[in-house]
Amino acid sequence: MVKNGRIYGRGSADMKGSDACQIYSLKALVETGAKFRGSITPTFTTDEEVGGYSGVNFLIDKHVITKDVDYCLSTDSGIEALHIASLGDAEYLITVKGRAAHSGRGWTGVNAIEYGASLIEELKKLGVKISKRRSRINAEPIWGTKKMRPGLYVNTAKGGLKGNIIPDTFEILVDRRFIPEEKAPQVQREVEQVVRDFAARHREVKVSMKPVLGYDPMLTPPNHPLIRTVRRVGSQGSTDVAAVTALGVPVAVLGTTRRDSNIHGVDEHVRISDLVSVTKILAHTFLELL
Repeated sequence: MVKNGRIYGRGSADMKGSDACQIYSLKALVETGAKFRGSITPTFTTDEEVGGYSGVNFLIDKHVITKDVDYCLSTDSGIEALHIASLGDAEYLITVKGRAAHSGRGWTGVNAIEYGASLIEELKKLGVKISKRRSRINAEPIWGTKKMRPGLYVNTAKGGLKGNIIPDTFEILVDRRFIPEEKAPQVQREVEQVVRDFAARHREVKVSMKPVLGYDPMLTPPNHPLIRTVRRVGSQGSTDVAAVTALGVPVAVLGTTRRDSNIHGVDEHVRISDLVSVTKILAHTFLELL
């Protein structure tokens, strides 16, 4: 639906609108007949939000995206700021094993949920410590922090079968967001230490932990020619293409979302004027770089 200069619909902002900008910027370049010093490889990938091995990883494995690429422009972001960095993301599944019993004689069992609740409190203490750290990289001021900041969050908790059974299993999913200055092995060791210490104090239960998802942080130097070029054309957004930066390829991201776009929600929308602006920015950036 089009209303008041906006296009409404699921995925209009995240990120069909940005995909349209890519396509029409390339169409415009073809119509100029300009001779380029290089080539442009457009890619449209999936699964960034559901797992560690996404379409970008697949294209790297198939050598469509290689370390020989000079620049990467991604459109999976917003129009209100130029992002040159992103947080890493590591998720860990922690399982607490107790012993089931009828709750009429509950003292004969070991309640995994109750022990797990205590473990959550220990993880929250680590989260408070982590949340005080700051990156040297500036953050979008709209989120209430001047510098990028990490965090640790318990985002799911599952356990129990029914009301009269002492639960023997409790699962906790920890989401750890980390700044470019932090490394994935260090991040994992911190969480593992809390789990080990808890398990050593509570021999009544068995506690295990395994990684289930991971993305490294992204960082492109602010003075890189790609960033300077994009800034001359317009100040836009940047997103996480960590698998590409791991190849040594600089990344900038030009997106069409805004804070009020309500991505993933009811009445998701993108402004038509933003679609036009980002299309022009992409086309002019390609022209200047090539």
